[in-house]
Amino acid sequence: MIFLISLLAVTPFKADRVEILNQSGERIVYLLGNVEIEQEKTIIQCLEAQLNETRGYVFLKDNVFIKDENGEIKANSAIYFFDKKFSVLTGDVKLISENEIISADSLEYEGEKRIVRMFKNVMLEDTKNKVISHGEEGFYDLNAEIGSLKKEPRIKISRADKMPITILAREFLLKNKENLCFGYDSVVVFIDSITIYCDTLSYDFKKETGCMTRPSIFEKNNELRGIDGEFGLSNKNIDYFKVSSGIASYWTNDGAHNIIEGESINILFQEGRAFRIKVEGNPKGKLYLKEQKENAGD
Repeated sequence: MIFLISLLAVTPFKADRVEILNQSGERIVYLLGNVEIEQEKTIIQCLEAQLNETRGYVFLKDNVFIKDENGEIKANSAIYFFDKKFSVLTGDVKLISENEIISADSLEYEGEKRIVRMFKNVMLEDTKNKVISHGEEGFYDLNAEIGSLKKEPRIKISRADKMPITILAREFLLKNKENLCFGYDSVVVFIDSITIYCDTLSYDFKKETGCMTRPSIFEKNNELRGIDGEFGLSNKNIDYFKVSSGIASYWTNDGAHNIIEGESINILFQEGRAFRIKVEGNPKGKLYLKEQKENAGD
């Protein structure tokens, strides 16, 4: 009984069934049924646990639930180290904090630093900006709200009554506190019928603006290219595309084909369709009328 009181003072716990053993000089506590363990402001719950009081860690199994003042984590199983509040969780892992929901097949969580490492089937939801990111490997700092996603990552930006904007890249850097994301290497963006290919991309979720390097923008048979560029949305609908050192190839409603070049090309949209093109800085172009193009093939 004295040993049990000393143990409880170090690590308070309760369970339907408790068995305490000394094994190889270590104190092991087996807990079965409705397990609850407390550490300062952290509460740990599960159905079965093996607590190593000597080394300061616990194996958790079935309906694992860890909660502190910053959020909560659920998983099928876990190992938790008391000194650093470090846990390794596996099986349908979900972490819920104030502005993020993170899920993965497995996850490492440094409780003191609030740093998360995610592995396989990673999903990170930025609830503030209504953005969901996926990947197979990731890192996230919950304090700074900064993270990265690798291995076939993709981002989906929700839009009411419309398909989400989808962004693909080799790697993403997320700065959710600043409402920013950065895509690196072989970036592809899908916005309605428009597809953008570029080397790198930065996008501001609040301002709805993006900056691109070496963009190629396609919409059906129309094309816009440049050394760098930017685009903007209004209420999550395309508002404009702008490129520098650009070339545009587009078709009019009557079948004419235009090719224009300039130091700056700005395409303005209205109700989802391009309605005006501005070319500045040594503009030049070619116009192929429908009749001329047909006769050229005779």
